[in-house]
Amino acid sequence: MNKYQAPTRFVGKNSKYIPTCPSTNSLGFEEALSGEIPEGFAWVAGHQSAGKGQRGNQWLAQPNQNLLVSFLLQPGHEALDHQFYLSKSIALGIVQGLQTWSQQQFGEELPLAIKWPNDIYLAGKKLGGALIENNFQSGRWAFSIVGIGLNINQLDFHDLRAISLKKYTQDPQSIAIEAIFQAISQGIENEYERFKNRAFQDLDKDYHTHLFQHMTEATYEDKDGTFLGKILEVNAQGLLCMEKNNALKWYDLKELCFIFKDI
Repeated sequence: MNKYQAPTRFVGKNSKYIPTCPSTNSLGFEEALSGEIPEGFAWVAGHQSAGKGQRGNQWLAQPNQNLLVSFLLQPGHEALDHQFYLSKSIALGIVQGLQTWSQQQFGEELPLAIKWPNDIYLAGKKLGGALIENNFQSGRWAFSIVGIGLNINQLDFHDLRAISLKKYTQDPQSIAIEAIFQAISQGIENEYERFKNRAFQDLDKDYHTHLFQHMTEATYEDKDGTFLGKILEVNAQGLLCMEKNNALKWYDLKELCFIFKDI
């Protein structure tokens, strides 16, 4: 029985559960090309054998311990010049959903942050992230597949700087993955509506409020080596502006690494 149905207008309202698949993003992309899938449809997997991460990395997760989901969204071609605001809205939606869930479960918020470009951090460690893959047809923005992976009940991450909700909350019971699905579906729908309504200034403000290490001096590495820098902003194109050696430096994906002193 598919337990993944969110109390929303469209995001996560309809879904398909797959015990195992190579990647929910790949599956969603293939099925969305049929043109018969309603917006907001979700593909949820118990396990991914070839899950995708940012920058071509593989997403590794233990079977049936985490939330692995992809949503179909149709932003509309008029939003083409504001693609990264979709990314900002998705990250904010995940944070909003998780905070709502935490408030209901524990009566308090979680120490969540968005690490550029759209990883979700909990107490300084990676809880999950999002990967958006767009489809353009005849030069027009046809649809987006929004893949999300969140660590829910997994406890062993080897040497990775990662954490799960269960590991952080120390909940003795397994956390219901479908409850997290419902919560983030609601959060994403709320923030996606702001994106559709072109509330870009508000999205930008909230994204920076939650941005990991924003306006804080920390250690980074670029092609010239390690340095102390301060993140100033992430612009509309998704480029990160850093204060480095009393000057401004802009970075694209893969051009900057965050350096942590501990694991």
